[in-house]
Order: sequence, then C-alpha cells, then structure tokens
Amino acid sequence: MLRCAVCYRRRSPISGGFCLCGASVWEPVPHEVPPGIVVESLDEAGKPLRPTHFPAILSKALGGVVLGLKVLVGGVPGSGKSTLCAELAAQIAERLDGLGYWLDAEQNQQLVRELFPRTNSSPHRIRLVSRHGKGSKVGWREALKAVPPDAAVIVVDSLQRWGRTFVEQTALLEALAVMAPTVLVVSHFNKAGQFAGPMGNEYDVDATAIVKPTKVEVTKCRWSLCPRTVQRPAISEDVA
Repeated sequence: MLRCAVCYRRRSPISGGFCLCGASVWEPVPHEVPPGIVVESLDEAGKPLRPTHFPAILSKALGGVVLGLKVLVGGVPGSGKSTLCAELAAQIAERLDGLGYWLDAEQNQQLVRELFPRTNSSPHRIRLVSRHGKGSKVGWREALKAVPPDAAVIVVDSLQRWGRTFVEQTALLEALAVMAPTVLVVSHFNKAGQFAGPMGNEYDVDATAIVKPTKVEVTKCRWSLCPRTVQRPAISEDVA
C-alpha cells in the first residue's frame, strides 16, 4: 500500500499517476504497531537471568534461583513439597537479610514450623500469613496485602486451597507474577499424576518442579536446560 507524500491519501501499490490533491509523489505506508503492543530488538541489552545458587535441593534441581521469578512446586501428598519449599525459603530470606512470608491455607502454625527442622533450616525469618478462625472466608487477595513489597520470598501453600476455582488460580498466579519477591507456589497433583488445575498454571510461572520421594524433576525452567533431575537425600516423615 502506498500513500500520497502530501495528503497521505492511500492507493494500491502501482507506479506513477497523480493523487486527487495533484501531487505525484507516493511513498510506502509505514507499518503501524497496534496500541498496547511493543516491538523491541533482541540485540538491546537487557537484564540477564542470572541464578543465585543455594544449597537447598530445589535450588540444585533448578540450577539456581533467579530471584524475583516464580516457581511452581508440585507432587503427590506426602512427597515433601512444603518441606523443600521451607528449606529454600529460609535460605533465600537469610541470604537477602530479609523476611519470608508463608501464605498458609493448608496446615497451622505448629505444622508449618515443623517443616523446617527436617532440613536443618531455621524458621526465624519466616512469617506465617493465614486465615483467622475456622471457616474464614478471607481469600488470597487479603493474604497478599499482608505481604510487604520488600519481602525476600513468598510461599503459597497451596495454589488449590487459596484458589478454589480455575479462574481464581489463574488470577492468583497473575497477581504473583507482578510482585517483586521470589515466589514458591505449592501445587497438588491430580489422579493422573499431573499438576492439578488448568494447563495454563504451568505457563504462568517461570519454572516447574515435581517433588518425588527420592528425587526432584524440573520440567520447565527459563534459566537452565530441562528436563533436569536431582536426587534427594533421605528425609524422614515428610509431609506436604
């Protein structure tokens, strides 16, 4: 498509001829990017995805952790999902000299506290965020408001308990995606041995790790090659 260089009237791309305004100079119509869309060169320098390495099993499986990104941690009941999240969350909070926030919809204060000694981790930098009173209707939106912007790490336990419907799970993951802290999201498995909930949950995070009794499998990771598998040391009495 061409346009008149004077009045910008458009015409089909044939040579020669005069425009209705009398001009005879035609130029290509510039490609217009729709509003809300950004086109950028990949040659421009950007922030690299440089992982920070921790001695935690999840960190080893992921090839380190890019601070600020989001990880979905799944597995069957009793596989140790929460235990390994507790280990990594404690180390992230310690390394950043900050606080971690555990959004608990699964257990209670004592049960969450007991997750840490299993990996010789300390809970002293972790703050528990939970519903007040049995049967409370308080949801994840209120829970996230209790987390300050300078939090070092957030653990959501679990995605299915905080987001009862597929729509709510998607909304929760979208809200977490724009938050600054590193986020570990505990997810249950369905009867088919896959992440429970819509397939989109796995696309809404930066990495996915599957916790099994003897190993951790990473099936998606934006900063390291996949699949990756790391063997777990023996841990007794895991509860996820």
